[in-house]
Amino acid sequence: MTTNSKPETEPHVAELLAALGETQAAITAKFPLARFFAFWDLDGTLLHGDCSEGLSEGGREIYPGLVQLAIEEGLAIPCGYHPAGGFAKCWHTYRWLEEHRGRAEAYPFLAQVFAGAEESVLTRLATDYFDRKLKHYYYIASQLIFAGLAARGVEQHVISASADVFVRGAAQSLGLAPGHLHGIRVRAAGGRLTRELLLPITFAAGKTTRLIEIVATTQAATPDRPVFILAGFGNSVLTDGNFLGHISAQTLPAGQPLALMINAGTEPASPPMQCRHVRHARIAGPGERPAKI
Repeated sequence: MTTNSKPETEPHVAELLAALGETQAAITAKFPLARFFAFWDLDGTLLHGDCSEGLSEGGREIYPGLVQLAIEEGLAIPCGYHPAGGFAKCWHTYRWLEEHRGRAEAYPFLAQVFAGAEESVLTRLATDYFDRKLKHYYYIASQLIFAGLAARGVEQHVISASADVFVRGAAQSLGLAPGHLHGIRVRAAGGRLTRELLLPITFAAGKTTRLIEIVATTQAATPDRPVFILAGFGNSVLTDGNFLGHISAQTLPAGQPLALMINAGTEPASPPMQCRHVRHARIAGPGERPAKI
């Protein structure tokens, strides 16, 4: 992965935005009050790497994840993970769960290890890390698509399998309201997190459930304004295939929805879905701003 001092975008960005703009315009001609949505995965889709796990390349750590930072800040002490040695202990359990129980249990564990911590402290830690470090690892092409849709009035949400308190940290760097970012949630009591998971678990089919909830809540709030999902973006068939399949299966009143896999592997979707695959390579890097269409 290299940082480009003069960012250029992959050619598909302008093409995709133009096609989505045509679809939006055609639907708006039929439904002038329509509201349009797009849904994004975070780790590996907007962000090169993983906000929870960090990023390593060629055996070298590029940046640590928020789980490590939060444990080293003493925010997992109530669960027995102390700054000295606690991260290694946590990570051993996490990898065991991932191997023997699957990601559906492993991902929630990374939200539960902070039971007893102040929710606001974790959110501040995540916000600072995104603003100081992680925003430099956003894919330029993903940023351009994100900004292009925002400029057209498309309402965007991020649905991630990382902990909700971490995902909301990206709000400021993405220009989103915190309520537009959704991760794995645990109940808070008196301002402190508990181990009690709140459904849906935003992994695989749980992402689709959360998407449906968001659309239904929006539609109920503005019943005179029909809601249409223009696009969805992910990077893994396992974690994102379900919600992208839901989006691609829509029949819009005009045009076609876009389901885009970014830097995905070759594993087949089950069931098969209409999904376009692209590669994003460039990241913004410190001090850089994304190129304009």
